[in-house]
Amino acid sequence: MHSSVDRDSLKRKAAFLNAMANPHRLKVLDLLASQELPVNALTELVGLSQSALSQHLAKLRALKLVKTRRDAQTIYYSLSFEGVSVILDTLTQIFDGSRSTQLPETITSSSR
Repeated sequence: MHSSVDRDSLKRKAAFLNAMANPHRLKVLDLLASQELPVNALTELVGLSQSALSQHLAKLRALKLVKTRRDAQTIYYSLSFEGVSVILDTLTQIFDGSRSTQLPETITSSSR
């Protein structure tokens, strides 16, 4: 009985981490951590075509990591909850801070 709860929880966590595992989606989340942005600004800042970005945003929306707001013709994106920012901050501390020297070489070299 307990293992099915753990399995469901693990599946949700894996889906969350999988969404963040793509460099383009991670960049979108990182940009949205500081401010709400219109989709055209995200397209330019992430450096993808609108079609490609749309696919990434759809995955983030499906997992409820981002939310949208419409103002006339413009769609704005923002993070859905504070937990995303917490994880992004933790990743920054691990990979960009003093903790990065404690990471195994395979992790630090593949992240560059």
